[in-house]
Amino acid sequence: SSGINAEYGGISPDWKEEEVSGEKEEEEEVVTQLGKRKRDQGVEDWNRSVSVCEELKGGHYDSLIISASYDPYPVLELLWATLRPCGKCVIHTDYLSQVVACANFVNDKGCSDLSVVDQWYREIQILPGRTHPDMRMQTGGGFILSCTK
Repeated sequence: SSGINAEYGGISPDWKEEEVSGEKEEEEEVVTQLGKRKRDQGVEDWNRSVSVCEELKGGHYDSLIISASYDPYPVLELLWATLRPCGKCVIHTDYLSQVVACANFVNDKGCSDLSVVDQWYREIQILPGRTHPDMRMQTGGGFILSCTK
Protein backbone atom coordinates (compact mmCIF):
# COMPACT_ATOMS: atom_id res chain seq x y z
CA SER A 1 0.00 0.00 0.00
CA SER A 2 2.20 2.77 -1.31
CA GLY A 3 1.09 6.38 -0.93
CA ILE A 4 0.87 8.82 -3.82
CA ASN A 5 3.69 11.42 -3.87
CA ALA A 6 4.68 13.74 -6.76
CA GLU A 7 8.34 13.74 -5.67
CA TYR A 8 8.77 10.03 -6.47
CA GLY A 9 6.82 9.97 -9.73
CA GLY A 10 3.45 9.61 -8.08
CA ILE A 11 4.36 6.60 -5.91
CA SER A 12 5.99 6.91 -2.51
CA PRO A 13 7.70 3.82 -1.13
CA ASP A 14 6.66 2.79 2.40
CA TRP A 15 10.26 2.69 3.64
CA LYS A 16 10.80 6.36 2.71
CA GLU A 17 7.73 7.51 4.67
CA GLU A 18 8.82 5.60 7.78
CA GLU A 19 12.38 6.98 7.55
CA VAL A 20 11.18 10.59 7.16
CA SER A 21 8.70 10.35 10.04
CA GLY A 22 11.40 8.82 12.30
CA GLU A 23 13.80 11.64 11.43
CA LYS A 24 11.13 14.26 12.20
CA GLU A 25 10.48 12.73 15.63
CA GLU A 26 14.22 12.74 16.43
CA GLU A 27 14.56 16.37 15.31
CA GLU A 28 11.57 17.43 17.43
CA GLU A 29 13.06 15.64 20.46
CA VAL A 30 16.44 17.37 20.00
CA VAL A 31 14.76 20.78 19.62
CA THR A 32 12.69 20.14 22.76
CA GLN A 33 15.80 19.20 24.73
CA LEU A 34 17.67 22.28 23.51
CA GLY A 35 14.74 24.52 24.40
CA LYS A 36 14.53 23.02 27.89
CA ARG A 37 18.25 23.50 28.47
CA LYS A 38 18.02 27.10 27.32
CA ARG A 39 15.05 27.78 29.63
CA ASP A 40 16.88 26.21 32.58
CA GLN A 41 19.97 28.25 31.80
CA GLY A 42 17.84 31.40 31.64
CA VAL A 43 16.61 30.78 35.20
CA GLU A 44 20.19 30.33 36.43
CA ASP A 45 21.32 33.48 34.60
CA TRP A 46 18.39 35.43 36.08
CA ASN A 47 19.17 34.26 39.61
CA ARG A 48 22.82 35.22 39.16
CA SER A 49 21.79 38.64 37.79
CA VAL A 50 19.51 39.25 40.76
CA SER A 51 22.29 38.45 43.24
CA VAL A 52 24.71 40.73 41.38
CA CYS A 53 22.14 43.56 41.41
CA GLU A 54 21.57 43.13 45.13
CA GLU A 55 25.32 43.23 45.75
CA LEU A 56 25.70 46.35 43.60
CA LYS A 57 22.85 48.14 45.36
CA GLY A 58 24.47 47.56 48.76
CA GLY A 59 27.82 49.29 48.15
CA HIS A 60 29.14 52.81 47.78
CA TYR A 61 31.36 53.25 44.76
CA ASP A 62 33.76 55.92 43.55
CA SER A 63 32.77 55.62 39.89
CA LEU A 64 30.01 54.34 37.66
CA ILE A 65 30.82 53.44 34.06
CA ILE A 66 28.08 52.26 31.72
CA SER A 67 28.68 51.33 28.10
CA ALA A 68 25.57 49.82 26.62
CA SER A 69 23.99 48.96 23.31
CA TYR A 70 20.62 49.14 25.10
CA ASP A 71 19.03 51.99 27.05
CA PRO A 72 21.34 52.82 30.00
CA TYR A 73 18.70 54.91 31.84
CA PRO A 74 17.27 52.08 34.01
CA VAL A 75 20.78 51.03 35.05
CA LEU A 76 21.70 54.63 35.90
CA GLU A 77 18.48 55.10 37.85
CA LEU A 78 19.10 51.88 39.79
CA LEU A 79 22.77 52.49 40.60
CA TRP A 80 22.87 56.29 41.04
CA ALA A 81 22.28 55.97 44.79
CA THR A 82 25.32 53.68 45.13
CA LEU A 83 27.66 56.36 43.76
CA ARG A 84 29.44 58.29 46.51
CA PRO A 85 29.37 62.09 46.60
CA CYS A 86 32.10 63.43 44.29
CA GLY A 87 31.99 60.12 42.40
CA LYS A 88 32.45 60.13 38.64
CA CYS A 89 29.82 58.80 36.24
CA VAL A 90 30.48 58.02 32.57
CA ILE A 91 27.89 56.66 30.14
CA HIS A 92 28.46 55.63 26.53
CA THR A 93 25.67 54.76 24.12
CA ASP A 94 25.03 55.01 20.40
CA TYR A 95 21.87 57.12 20.64
CA LEU A 96 21.60 60.79 21.51
CA SER A 97 18.07 60.47 22.92
CA GLN A 98 19.27 57.96 25.53
CA VAL A 99 22.16 60.21 26.57
CA VAL A 100 19.83 63.21 26.84
CA ALA A 101 17.46 61.26 29.10
CA CYS A 102 20.41 60.28 31.33
CA ALA A 103 21.71 63.88 31.31
CA ASN A 104 18.31 65.17 32.44
CA PHE A 105 18.25 62.58 35.24
CA VAL A 106 21.71 63.43 36.62
CA ASN A 107 21.05 67.16 36.20
CA ASP A 108 17.86 66.84 38.27
CA LYS A 109 19.90 65.04 40.95
CA GLY A 110 22.25 68.04 41.20
CA CYS A 111 25.45 66.76 39.62
CA SER A 112 28.32 68.99 38.53
CA ASP A 113 30.70 69.01 35.55
CA LEU A 114 28.03 67.61 33.27
CA SER A 115 29.16 67.17 29.67
CA VAL A 116 27.87 65.32 26.63
CA VAL A 117 30.35 64.62 23.85
CA ASP A 118 29.77 63.23 20.37
CA GLN A 119 32.41 60.68 19.39
CA TRP A 120 33.43 60.87 15.77
CA TYR A 121 35.11 57.67 14.66
CA ARG A 122 37.03 57.61 11.38
CA GLU A 123 38.71 54.53 9.94
CA ILE A 124 41.80 55.17 7.86
CA GLN A 125 42.66 52.88 4.96
CA ILE A 126 46.40 52.43 4.51
CA LEU A 127 47.61 51.04 1.20
CA PRO A 128 51.09 51.03 -0.34
CA GLY A 129 51.77 54.58 -1.55
CA ARG A 130 48.51 56.12 -0.33
CA THR A 131 46.48 56.70 2.82
CA HIS A 132 42.89 57.96 2.95
CA PRO A 133 39.67 57.58 4.96
CA ASP A 134 37.85 54.32 4.37
CA MET A 135 35.19 54.91 1.74
CA ARG A 136 32.52 52.71 3.37
CA MET A 137 32.97 53.84 6.96
CA GLN A 138 30.37 54.73 9.52
CA THR A 139 31.31 57.92 11.30
CA GLY A 140 29.08 57.51 14.35
CA GLY A 141 30.99 56.42 17.43
CA GLY A 142 28.23 57.19 19.88
CA PHE A 143 27.86 59.72 22.66
CA ILE A 144 29.57 60.00 26.04
CA LEU A 145 28.02 61.62 29.09
CA SER A 146 30.30 62.40 32.01
CA CYS A 147 29.52 64.07 35.32
CA THR A 148 30.45 64.29 38.99
CA LYS A 149 27.86 63.51 41.66
